[in-house]
Amino acid sequence: MRKVFIYGKVCERRNLDAEKISLYFKKNNYDIVNKPRDADIIILVTCAALKYRTDFALTKIKELQKYKAELIVAGCLPDIKKEEVDNIFNGKLLPIKNLEIIDNFFPKNKIKFNQINDQNILFDNIDESHLSDAFKKILKQFPYLKNTYVNILDIIYKSLYDEKLAFYRMSTKKPLYHIRTSWGCLGNCSYCAIKRATGSLRSKPLIQCVNELKNGLDKGYKNFILLGSDVGAYGLDSNSNFPELLSSMIKINGDFTLYIDSLNPHWIIKYIDDLEKIIKRGKINSLEIPIQSGNNRILKLMHRFSDVEKMKEVLLRLKKAYPNLLIRTHVIIGFPTETDEEFKETLSFIKAIDINAGLLYPFSSHQDTIAEKIEPKISQNEIIRRLEYAKANLKDEGYHIYPKSSGHFFLFEKKKSF
Repeated sequence: MRKVFIYGKVCERRNLDAEKISLYFKKNNYDIVNKPRDADIIILVTCAALKYRTDFALTKIKELQKYKAELIVAGCLPDIKKEEVDNIFNGKLLPIKNLEIIDNFFPKNKIKFNQINDQNILFDNIDESHLSDAFKKILKQFPYLKNTYVNILDIIYKSLYDEKLAFYRMSTKKPLYHIRTSWGCLGNCSYCAIKRATGSLRSKPLIQCVNELKNGLDKGYKNFILLGSDVGAYGLDSNSNFPELLSSMIKINGDFTLYIDSLNPHWIIKYIDDLEKIIKRGKINSLEIPIQSGNNRILKLMHRFSDVEKMKEVLLRLKKAYPNLLIRTHVIIGFPTETDEEFKETLSFIKAIDINAGLLYPFSSHQDTIAEKIEPKISQNEIIRRLEYAKANLKDEGYHIYPKSSGHFFLFEKKKSF
Protein backbone atom coordinates (compact mmCIF):
# COMPACT_ATOMS: atom_id res chain seq x y z
CA MET A 1 0.00 0.00 0.00
CA ARG A 2 1.44 3.38 -1.03
CA LYS A 3 1.66 6.05 1.64
CA VAL A 4 0.69 9.72 1.37
CA PHE A 5 1.59 12.65 3.62
CA ILE A 6 -0.57 15.79 3.21
CA TYR A 7 0.33 19.10 4.77
CA GLY A 8 -0.54 22.78 4.61
CA LYS A 9 -0.89 25.79 6.90
CA VAL A 10 -3.69 27.34 4.88
CA CYS A 11 -7.13 28.97 4.99
CA GLU A 12 -10.34 27.05 5.60
CA ARG A 13 -11.11 26.77 1.87
CA ARG A 14 -7.78 25.15 1.09
CA ASN A 15 -8.16 22.90 4.13
CA LEU A 16 -11.41 21.63 2.62
CA ASP A 17 -9.46 20.90 -0.57
CA ALA A 18 -6.87 19.02 1.49
CA GLU A 19 -9.61 16.97 3.15
CA LYS A 20 -11.03 16.06 -0.27
CA ILE A 21 -7.57 15.09 -1.53
CA SER A 22 -7.09 12.96 1.59
CA LEU A 23 -10.41 11.16 1.00
CA TYR A 24 -9.50 10.67 -2.68
CA PHE A 25 -6.40 8.76 -1.68
CA LYS A 26 -8.17 6.79 1.06
CA LYS A 27 -10.89 5.71 -1.40
CA ASN A 28 -8.14 4.47 -3.71
CA ASN A 29 -6.54 2.41 -0.92
CA TYR A 30 -3.61 4.66 -0.09
CA ASP A 31 -2.47 5.00 3.51
CA ILE A 32 -2.42 8.56 4.94
CA VAL A 33 0.65 8.91 7.17
CA ASN A 34 1.63 11.55 9.71
CA LYS A 35 5.37 11.74 9.01
CA PRO A 36 6.84 12.95 5.71
CA ARG A 37 9.72 10.49 6.03
CA ASP A 38 7.23 7.58 5.94
CA ALA A 39 5.55 8.74 2.72
CA ASP A 40 5.90 7.71 -0.91
CA ILE A 41 3.95 10.83 -1.97
CA ILE A 42 3.85 14.24 -0.29
CA ILE A 43 1.08 16.73 -1.09
CA LEU A 44 1.87 20.25 0.08
CA VAL A 45 -1.19 22.54 0.07
CA THR A 46 -0.03 26.16 -0.04
CA CYS A 47 -1.27 29.69 0.58
CA ALA A 48 0.02 32.90 -0.98
CA ALA A 49 -2.47 35.50 0.26
CA LEU A 50 0.10 37.26 2.45
CA LYS A 51 3.88 37.55 2.31
CA TYR A 52 4.60 35.55 5.45
CA ARG A 53 2.41 32.69 4.20
CA THR A 54 4.17 32.78 0.84
CA ASP A 55 7.56 32.68 2.56
CA PHE A 56 6.42 29.76 4.72
CA ALA A 57 5.22 27.80 1.68
CA LEU A 58 8.43 28.39 -0.30
CA THR A 59 10.52 27.30 2.69
CA LYS A 60 8.34 24.21 3.11
CA ILE A 61 8.87 23.23 -0.54
CA LYS A 62 12.64 23.27 0.01
CA GLU A 63 12.27 21.30 3.24
CA LEU A 64 9.99 18.59 1.83
CA GLN A 65 12.16 18.03 -1.24
CA LYS A 66 14.76 16.52 1.09
CA TYR A 67 12.62 13.41 1.60
CA LYS A 68 12.62 10.40 -0.72
CA ALA A 69 8.92 10.85 -1.52
CA GLU A 70 7.56 12.47 -4.69
CA LEU A 71 6.43 16.02 -3.85
CA ILE A 72 3.32 17.55 -5.42
CA VAL A 73 2.67 21.25 -4.73
CA ALA A 74 -0.98 22.28 -4.58
CA GLY A 75 -2.84 25.38 -3.40
CA CYS A 76 -2.62 29.02 -4.46
CA LEU A 77 1.15 29.39 -4.59
CA PRO A 78 1.85 27.83 -8.03
CA ASP A 79 -0.44 30.30 -9.84
CA ILE A 80 0.35 33.37 -7.73
CA LYS A 81 4.12 32.96 -7.35
CA LYS A 82 4.91 30.81 -10.37
CA GLU A 83 8.39 32.22 -10.98
CA GLU A 84 9.48 31.75 -7.36
CA VAL A 85 8.14 28.18 -7.37
CA ASP A 86 9.85 27.36 -10.69
CA ASN A 87 13.15 28.61 -9.26
CA ILE A 88 13.16 25.97 -6.51
CA PHE A 89 10.90 23.16 -7.77
CA ASN A 90 10.45 21.32 -11.06
CA GLY A 91 7.94 18.69 -9.99
CA LYS A 92 4.18 18.33 -10.36
CA LEU A 93 1.83 21.23 -9.61
CA LEU A 94 -1.83 20.91 -8.67
CA PRO A 95 -3.70 24.18 -9.38
CA ILE A 96 -6.74 24.98 -7.24
CA LYS A 97 -9.03 25.75 -10.18
CA ASN A 98 -8.24 22.40 -11.77
CA LEU A 99 -7.75 19.89 -8.97
CA GLU A 100 -9.16 17.15 -11.22
CA ILE A 101 -5.80 16.81 -12.96
CA ILE A 102 -4.68 14.79 -9.96
CA ASP A 103 -6.23 11.86 -11.86
CA ASN A 104 -3.54 12.36 -14.54
CA PHE A 105 -0.86 11.94 -11.89
CA PHE A 106 -2.44 8.70 -10.66
CA PRO A 107 -4.08 7.11 -13.73
CA LYS A 108 -4.52 3.71 -12.07
CA ASN A 109 -6.86 5.12 -9.42
CA LYS A 110 -10.34 3.67 -9.93
CA ILE A 111 -12.15 6.38 -7.96
CA LYS A 112 -11.80 9.69 -9.80
CA PHE A 113 -11.45 13.02 -8.05
CA ASN A 114 -14.78 14.37 -9.33
CA GLN A 115 -16.51 11.37 -7.74
CA ILE A 116 -15.52 12.68 -4.29
CA ASN A 117 -17.99 15.13 -2.76
CA ASP A 118 -16.89 18.52 -1.53
CA GLN A 119 -15.95 18.18 2.12
CA ASN A 120 -17.39 19.88 5.20
CA ILE A 121 -14.75 19.15 7.84
CA LEU A 122 -11.33 20.75 7.74
CA PHE A 123 -8.31 18.58 7.10
CA ASP A 124 -6.43 17.93 10.32
CA ASN A 125 -2.76 18.67 9.64
CA ILE A 126 -0.61 16.30 11.64
CA ASP A 127 3.16 16.16 11.32
CA GLU A 128 4.53 13.96 14.08
CA SER A 129 7.96 15.50 13.72
CA HIS A 130 6.45 18.40 15.73
CA LEU A 131 5.59 17.76 19.39
CA SER A 132 2.20 19.51 19.28
CA ASP A 133 1.12 17.40 16.31
CA ALA A 134 2.26 14.21 18.04
CA PHE A 135 -0.11 15.17 20.88
CA LYS A 136 -2.91 15.71 18.35
CA LYS A 137 -2.36 12.17 17.04
CA ILE A 138 -2.71 10.72 20.53
CA LEU A 139 -6.00 12.58 21.00
CA LYS A 140 -7.20 11.32 17.63
CA GLN A 141 -6.46 7.71 18.58
CA PHE A 142 -8.33 7.92 21.89
CA PRO A 143 -11.70 9.68 21.43
CA TYR A 144 -12.48 9.75 25.17
CA LEU A 145 -9.24 11.69 25.80
CA LYS A 146 -10.07 14.08 22.97
CA ASN A 147 -13.58 14.69 24.35
CA THR A 148 -12.18 15.39 27.81
CA TYR A 149 -9.59 17.76 26.34
CA VAL A 150 -12.23 19.57 24.25
CA ASN A 151 -14.57 19.94 27.23
CA ILE A 152 -11.80 21.35 29.46
CA LEU A 153 -10.78 23.84 26.75
CA ASP A 154 -14.40 24.82 26.26
CA ILE A 155 -14.87 25.57 29.95
CA ILE A 156 -11.70 27.68 30.00
CA TYR A 157 -12.60 29.70 26.89
CA LYS A 158 -16.21 30.20 27.97
CA SER A 159 -14.95 31.67 31.24
CA LEU A 160 -12.79 34.14 29.32
CA TYR A 161 -14.69 34.97 26.13
CA ASP A 162 -18.23 35.28 24.85
CA GLU A 163 -18.86 31.95 23.12
CA LYS A 164 -20.42 33.76 20.15
CA LEU A 165 -17.27 35.69 19.38
CA ALA A 166 -14.59 34.95 16.81
CA PHE A 167 -11.74 34.22 19.20
CA TYR A 168 -13.84 31.67 21.06
CA ARG A 169 -14.69 29.98 17.75
CA MET A 170 -11.02 30.02 16.69
CA SER A 171 -9.78 28.68 20.04
CA THR A 172 -12.32 26.05 21.04
CA LYS A 173 -12.19 22.62 19.44
CA LYS A 174 -15.97 22.26 19.27
CA PRO A 175 -17.13 20.79 15.95
CA LEU A 176 -17.92 23.17 13.09
CA TYR A 177 -19.52 22.21 9.79
CA HIS A 178 -18.26 24.08 6.74
CA ILE A 179 -20.42 24.62 3.68
CA ARG A 180 -18.53 25.96 0.70
CA THR A 181 -21.09 27.77 -1.43
CA SER A 182 -18.85 28.70 -4.35
CA TRP A 183 -15.36 28.85 -5.81
CA GLY A 184 -13.70 31.86 -7.38
CA CYS A 185 -14.50 35.55 -7.27
CA LEU A 186 -16.20 38.33 -9.25
CA GLY A 187 -14.06 41.07 -7.73
CA ASN A 188 -10.90 42.66 -9.10
CA CYS A 189 -9.24 44.13 -6.03
CA SER A 190 -6.07 45.96 -7.02
CA TYR A 191 -3.92 44.27 -4.35
CA CYS A 192 -5.22 40.71 -4.62
CA ALA A 193 -3.76 37.84 -6.63
CA ILE A 194 -5.97 35.05 -5.27
CA LYS A 195 -8.21 35.14 -8.34
CA ARG A 196 -5.30 33.90 -10.44
CA ALA A 197 -5.46 30.70 -8.44
CA THR A 198 -9.19 30.30 -7.90
CA GLY A 199 -10.56 31.67 -11.19
CA SER A 200 -13.94 33.33 -11.66
CA LEU A 201 -17.16 32.49 -9.84
CA ARG A 202 -18.50 28.93 -9.87
CA SER A 203 -21.50 28.49 -7.56
CA LYS A 204 -22.51 25.18 -6.03
CA PRO A 205 -26.14 24.21 -6.82
CA LEU A 206 -28.51 25.66 -4.22
CA ILE A 207 -30.08 22.28 -3.46
CA GLN A 208 -26.62 20.85 -2.77
CA CYS A 209 -25.84 23.63 -0.26
CA VAL A 210 -29.17 23.07 1.48
CA ASN A 211 -28.62 19.30 1.57
CA GLU A 212 -25.19 19.78 3.11
CA LEU A 213 -26.81 21.80 5.91
CA LYS A 214 -29.38 19.03 6.42
CA ASN A 215 -26.63 16.40 6.45
CA GLY A 216 -24.73 18.37 9.08
CA LEU A 217 -27.84 18.61 11.25
CA ASP A 218 -28.40 14.86 10.88
CA LYS A 219 -24.85 14.34 12.15
CA GLY A 220 -25.52 16.47 15.22
CA TYR A 221 -23.79 19.70 14.19
CA LYS A 222 -25.22 23.01 15.39
CA ASN A 223 -22.66 25.53 14.12
CA PHE A 224 -22.32 26.03 10.37
CA ILE A 225 -19.94 28.25 8.41
CA LEU A 226 -20.83 29.42 4.90
CA LEU A 227 -17.69 30.25 3.00
CA GLY A 228 -16.32 31.06 -0.42
CA SER A 229 -13.78 33.46 -1.85
CA ASP A 230 -16.65 35.86 -2.64
CA VAL A 231 -19.60 34.37 -0.77
CA GLY A 232 -22.01 37.25 -1.52
CA ALA A 233 -21.64 36.66 -5.28
CA TYR A 234 -23.31 33.30 -4.87
CA GLY A 235 -25.66 32.29 -7.67
CA LEU A 236 -24.98 35.12 -10.11
CA ASP A 237 -23.57 32.54 -12.53
CA SER A 238 -26.53 30.17 -12.10
CA ASN A 239 -29.78 32.15 -12.02
CA SER A 240 -29.84 32.43 -8.23
CA ASN A 241 -28.49 34.83 -5.60
CA PHE A 242 -27.16 35.04 -2.06
CA PRO A 243 -30.43 36.05 -0.32
CA GLU A 244 -32.20 33.12 -1.98
CA LEU A 245 -29.56 30.76 -0.59
CA LEU A 246 -29.86 32.18 2.93
CA SER A 247 -33.66 32.14 2.84
CA SER A 248 -33.64 28.49 1.80
CA MET A 249 -31.32 27.60 4.66
CA ILE A 250 -33.01 29.44 7.51
CA LYS A 251 -36.34 27.79 6.61
CA ILE A 252 -34.90 24.44 7.66
CA ASN A 253 -36.10 23.24 11.04
CA GLY A 254 -33.46 22.67 13.66
CA ASP A 255 -31.33 24.20 16.37
CA PHE A 256 -28.44 25.71 14.44
CA THR A 257 -26.49 28.89 13.86
CA LEU A 258 -24.91 30.22 10.67
CA TYR A 259 -21.61 32.08 10.46
CA ILE A 260 -20.89 33.81 7.15
CA ASP A 261 -17.33 34.42 6.02
CA SER A 262 -15.94 36.79 3.36
CA LEU A 263 -19.09 38.80 2.63
CA ASN A 264 -17.80 41.84 0.76
CA PRO A 265 -19.49 45.19 1.49
CA HIS A 266 -20.92 45.78 -1.99
CA TRP A 267 -23.09 42.64 -1.67
CA ILE A 268 -24.56 43.97 1.57
CA ILE A 269 -25.35 47.25 -0.19
CA LYS A 270 -26.93 45.38 -3.11
CA TYR A 271 -29.04 43.06 -0.96
CA ILE A 272 -29.62 45.16 2.16
CA ASP A 273 -33.43 44.97 2.15
CA ASP A 274 -33.44 41.18 1.82
CA LEU A 275 -30.57 40.74 4.28
CA GLU A 276 -32.29 42.90 6.88
CA LYS A 277 -35.35 40.61 6.81
CA ILE A 278 -33.19 37.47 6.93
CA ILE A 279 -31.01 38.74 9.79
CA LYS A 280 -34.13 39.48 11.88
CA ARG A 281 -34.86 35.74 11.97
CA GLY A 282 -31.90 35.29 14.35
CA LYS A 283 -30.36 32.26 12.65
CA ILE A 284 -27.30 34.16 11.43
CA ASN A 285 -24.99 34.86 14.34
CA SER A 286 -21.94 36.38 12.67
CA LEU A 287 -20.92 38.18 9.48
CA GLU A 288 -17.32 38.56 8.39
CA ILE A 289 -17.26 41.74 6.29
CA PRO A 290 -13.77 42.72 5.07
CA ILE A 291 -13.94 46.52 4.88
CA GLN A 292 -10.12 46.77 4.28
CA SER A 293 -10.15 50.56 4.78
CA GLY A 294 -12.33 53.31 6.23
CA ASN A 295 -11.25 55.91 3.69
CA ASN A 296 -12.96 56.48 0.34
CA ARG A 297 -9.81 57.41 -1.57
CA ILE A 298 -7.92 54.31 -0.46
CA LEU A 299 -10.94 52.09 -1.18
CA LYS A 300 -11.07 53.47 -4.73
CA LEU A 301 -7.39 52.64 -5.17
CA MET A 302 -8.15 49.15 -3.87
CA HIS A 303 -10.97 48.81 -6.46
CA ARG A 304 -13.47 48.11 -3.69
CA PHE A 305 -16.81 49.66 -2.72
CA SER A 306 -15.81 53.19 -1.80
CA ASP A 307 -18.69 54.91 -0.02
CA VAL A 308 -17.80 54.68 3.65
CA GLU A 309 -20.95 56.49 4.81
CA LYS A 310 -23.14 54.04 2.92
CA MET A 311 -21.27 51.14 4.51
CA LYS A 312 -21.89 52.63 7.95
CA GLU A 313 -25.59 53.05 7.17
CA VAL A 314 -26.20 49.44 6.10
CA LEU A 315 -24.08 47.87 8.83
CA LEU A 316 -25.93 49.83 11.49
CA ARG A 317 -29.21 48.73 9.89
CA LEU A 318 -28.16 45.09 10.24
CA LYS A 319 -27.14 45.59 13.85
CA LYS A 320 -30.48 47.21 14.58
CA ALA A 321 -32.34 44.37 12.84
CA TYR A 322 -30.67 41.81 15.12
CA PRO A 323 -28.83 43.35 18.11
CA ASN A 324 -27.01 40.09 18.86
CA LEU A 325 -25.43 40.04 15.40
CA LEU A 326 -21.63 39.97 15.50
CA ILE A 327 -19.73 41.79 12.78
CA ARG A 328 -16.11 40.90 12.10
CA THR A 329 -13.80 42.50 9.58
CA HIS A 330 -10.39 42.54 7.88
CA VAL A 331 -8.33 45.71 7.48
CA ILE A 332 -5.18 46.36 5.45
CA ILE A 333 -2.72 48.77 7.03
CA GLY A 334 -0.22 50.68 4.90
CA PHE A 335 -1.77 50.47 1.45
CA PRO A 336 0.38 52.52 -0.98
CA THR A 337 -0.05 56.31 -0.54
CA GLU A 338 -2.18 55.88 2.62
CA THR A 339 -1.62 58.86 4.89
CA ASP A 340 -1.59 58.71 8.66
CA GLU A 341 -4.90 60.57 8.72
CA GLU A 342 -6.49 58.06 6.32
CA PHE A 343 -5.20 55.20 8.47
CA LYS A 344 -6.82 56.77 11.52
CA GLU A 345 -10.12 57.11 9.62
CA THR A 346 -10.16 53.31 9.42
CA LEU A 347 -9.85 53.04 13.19
CA SER A 348 -12.65 55.60 13.53
CA PHE A 349 -14.85 53.49 11.25
CA ILE A 350 -14.26 50.39 13.41
CA LYS A 351 -15.34 52.33 16.49
CA ALA A 352 -18.31 54.04 14.81
CA ILE A 353 -19.83 50.70 13.80
CA ASP A 354 -18.73 49.05 17.05
CA ILE A 355 -17.16 46.21 15.07
CA ASN A 356 -17.04 43.14 17.30
CA ALA A 357 -13.79 41.64 16.06
CA GLY A 358 -11.35 41.74 13.21
CA LEU A 359 -7.89 41.19 11.79
CA LEU A 360 -5.45 43.96 10.93
CA TYR A 361 -2.90 43.04 8.27
CA PRO A 362 0.16 44.83 6.94
CA PHE A 363 -0.07 45.50 3.20
CA SER A 364 1.47 42.70 1.13
CA SER A 365 2.54 43.42 -2.43
CA HIS A 366 1.98 40.87 -5.19
CA GLN A 367 3.80 40.87 -8.51
CA ASP A 368 1.79 42.10 -11.51
CA THR A 369 -1.04 43.55 -9.43
CA ILE A 370 -2.23 47.13 -9.91
CA ALA A 371 -1.36 47.98 -6.30
CA GLU A 372 2.25 46.99 -6.87
CA LYS A 373 2.59 49.88 -9.32
CA ILE A 374 1.05 52.51 -7.00
CA GLU A 375 3.62 54.87 -5.50
CA PRO A 376 4.76 55.89 -3.00
CA LYS A 377 4.83 52.72 -0.91
CA ILE A 378 4.57 52.94 2.86
CA SER A 379 7.76 51.76 4.54
CA GLN A 380 7.68 48.57 6.60
CA ASN A 381 8.78 50.49 9.67
CA GLU A 382 5.86 52.91 9.27
CA ILE A 383 3.39 50.05 8.77
CA ILE A 384 4.61 48.39 11.96
CA ARG A 385 4.37 51.73 13.80
CA ARG A 386 0.75 52.09 12.65
CA LEU A 387 -0.06 48.54 13.70
CA GLU A 388 1.35 49.26 17.16
CA TYR A 389 -0.66 52.50 17.30
CA ALA A 390 -3.81 50.58 16.28
CA LYS A 391 -3.23 48.03 19.05
CA ALA A 392 -2.98 50.74 21.70
CA ASN A 393 -5.90 52.72 20.28
CA LEU A 394 -8.25 49.75 20.07
CA LYS A 395 -7.21 48.55 23.51
CA ASP A 396 -8.20 51.95 24.90
CA GLU A 397 -11.60 51.48 23.23
CA GLY A 398 -12.24 48.24 25.10
CA TYR A 399 -10.90 45.72 22.62
CA HIS A 400 -8.73 42.79 23.60
CA ILE A 401 -5.66 42.31 21.40
CA TYR A 402 -4.40 38.86 20.38
CA PRO A 403 -1.00 39.23 18.68
CA LYS A 404 -0.12 36.63 16.08
CA SER A 405 3.29 35.01 15.92
CA SER A 406 3.87 35.71 12.22
CA GLY A 407 3.40 38.46 9.71
CA HIS A 408 2.84 41.35 12.18
CA PHE A 409 -0.96 41.00 11.95
CA PHE A 410 -3.24 40.76 14.95
CA LEU A 411 -6.77 39.95 16.02
CA PHE A 412 -8.83 42.47 17.98
CA GLU A 413 -12.08 41.66 19.73
CA LYS A 414 -14.48 43.32 22.14
CA LYS A 415 -13.93 42.10 25.67
CA LYS A 416 -16.62 40.03 27.28
CA SER A 417 -18.82 41.98 29.69
CA PHE A 418 -18.94 40.24 33.07
